[in-house]
Parts: sequence; structure tokens; C-alpha cells
Amino acid sequence: MKEGENIKEQSVNHYYIEARAFLIPYTPFTHNFWVLANSKNGLIDQLHGLAFNPETRTTRAIGSSADLLQVIRNANITWSLQQNQPINSCITGNEAEVRQRWQAALNAIHAINALELPYPNFWQHFYKKNSNTIFNTLGQIMGVASPAQLLPTWAPGIDLTISQDIIDHYRYKE
Repeated sequence: MKEGENIKEQSVNHYYIEARAFLIPYTPFTHNFWVLANSKNGLIDQLHGLAFNPETRTTRAIGSSADLLQVIRNANITWSLQQNQPINSCITGNEAEVRQRWQAALNAIHAINALELPYPNFWQHFYKKNSNTIFNTLGQIMGVASPAQLLPTWAPGIDLTISQDIIDHYRYKE
């Protein structure tokens, strides 16, 4: 390899979308979420399904039936970033390609949140739509093949979808 080629290769800024899993302490379960990142700056953005309290307008990782299940876009959520957490860089490429897929998910946020889905109580996570359902839905919208099987984790609700109509309407089209 020529010296000029090596420098050129190092200057390429690769973009990627990662599936990540937050390991919920004291349980075998995970909260799965999406990260947009690049090779130069690292983490750029995050998409989570979280509990949203409509009265206080605040979010939290674990909610109650008084909360709504909402898609939250926030690059500054730090509690979900763990050392050695399961990560799968499932979409990689140039900035335009990767951002188009990410944008498909962003475009669907309003439609998902407008459903005002109730946040499930703790044990209802096994059979009702929850944060992992949002992960699966957004993954399908971004064109990820089998988002429910990307990470080797136990993520209740991951086999459900929020709305097939929303997936079909907002799905990334190559």
C-alpha cells in the first residue's frame, strides 16, 4: 500500500447505525435502542422508546401506567451507555446513505407518538408493546433485516410492532 492511499483511507468518515442493548440491572432483560455514529466523532444521536409523563413532560427509563410509551430522540442520554454492552453495527456506509435511513425513523416519530400508547406496568412488558417494540418498529422502518434478532439479548416485547401501517408508510426505500 502506498503512503498516500493509507492517508486517504484514514480520512474517510464512515457512518453507521448501531443496535445497542442496555443491560437492566438485577434482571436478565435488556432495553434495546438505536445509535447513529461516525468514525470521527463517535455517537451523534440516539433513539429510544421511553416512558413519558405527559403532566411533567419528563422521560424515564421505567415508567408506570400513568405514562405514555414514546419515541425519544436525544443524543445526550448517558444512562443507557454501558461498557461491554451488546452492540451490532447493522447499517454502515457513507453519510448520505446512512442518514437517509436514520431520517426515515425520525420521520415516523410524530406518527408513533401521536398514538399515545400507554406505558406498560412492569409485568405487562412480557405481552404488551414496550420500548423494545419501538426498537423493532424503528429498525423495520430503517430497512434493517430482522431487528428483533440483531442482539443476543432477552428483550421482552421485541417481536411486536407498534403499527404495520406506520412501518409501511415510513419505511426507507432504496
